[in-house]
Amino acid sequence: MWYWSYQEAWKSKIFDLIIISSDGGITKGKVLEPALIDNDRPEMFATDEANLDDLLFFYATKNKDIELWCLLQPTSPLRTAQDIKKAHKIVLNEKWDSLVSVTPNPVMGWVENATSEGHVALYHYNERPNRQKRKSWFLENGAIYFTKKYVLDTFRSRLGGQIALYKMPKERSIEIDDEFDWDIAEYLMGKR
Repeated sequence: MWYWSYQEAWKSKIFDLIIISSDGGITKGKVLEPALIDNDRPEMFATDEANLDDLLFFYATKNKDIELWCLLQPTSPLRTAQDIKKAHKIVLNEKWDSLVSVTPNPVMGWVENATSEGHVALYHYNERPNRQKRKSWFLENGAIYFTKKYVLDTFRSRLGGQIALYKMPKERSIEIDDEFDWDIAEYLMGKR
């Protein structure tokens, strides 16, 4: 999955450096400049519980001259080079400090046991808006994040300050978390 992300990053032609982070096993193979393969990711960043914001901060402290960071999660492989370029342009040309890619999702979600009082709705459940009135509801899709260095330094997070939304269609917003997601992504990749 990392290779799909790498390919689109490389095709976008906007990066001076592409860091491919792994805890081992990635070889140079078809990877072209300006890529840096780091197979020595510290163990604390190589677990299922590892926080990607901490990993991004780790690389930012090793590469202090980079002012704008981009994170492309390999589990969201259907983004295109064009998506990356458009998102990059938004961050460069406007007032934004960070950017997150999203997809329309009018779901009326709940968080189980979110507080000591129980479950929490992610909407005003007493108002129950119709789906047609939820056009401005979005879900992070994990495909693209842009973050200015000062945001990482200040918040130790990929998101902070003025946050832009880069809207992507459902067919490029698949996050692969299980075999079902993989099957959907494979099907959509075959349609390209």
